[in-house]
Amino acid sequence: MVNIFLWILDNGHGKATPGKRSPVLADGRQLLEYEFNRDIVSRLIVKLNGAGIASHNLVPEIAGDISLTQRVNRANNLASPLTKLFISIHANATGKGGWVKASGTETYCYKLGGKSERLAKYFQQKLVASLGWKDRGVKTADFTVIQKTSMPAILIEHGFYTDPDEVLKLLDPAWREKIAESHFQTIKEIEQAGLTFFK
Repeated sequence: MVNIFLWILDNGHGKATPGKRSPVLADGRQLLEYEFNRDIVSRLIVKLNGAGIASHNLVPEIAGDISLTQRVNRANNLASPLTKLFISIHANATGKGGWVKASGTETYCYKLGGKSERLAKYFQQKLVASLGWKDRGVKTADFTVIQKTSMPAILIEHGFYTDPDEVLKLLDPAWREKIAESHFQTIKEIEQAGLTFFK
């Protein structure tokens, strides 16, 4: 495959990030968001490598945490002849520490009307269609990793780990594989469209 884009994959948070974990289930299991994010990125990179699509794991570290500014600098300073696109992988949460009913997926860009919104809408549409998640839409936010990056950038929230039903999906390896496969197919379609995707 002739690569058009370099897919920069940011697995949100780190092992040392406070909070960012589900309540403990009755069977003792608990979702740690950093682990979920890294698993999705790892699965996706395997698929991209197999298809010859260029990607970059922005945060391969597991221990500690990498600050938002460091993440932005890594992405902005990464030299590539390809057009860079930035995808930040997360799982959502709500409430103040207990179980709260909230479901669905949502995708963020910094502002509407540009390439980032186009990218966000496409990923959101494909993820909802392939997994049947409640569509919470495309939203704007001033998250550092999508505001300060010098390339089209989006942040995807994959379900709520503070919801007692959704957390079971997010812990399920088969469900994670479906998420990674959805993103892989979306990326393949965008690669096939090339730069015309943004026109």
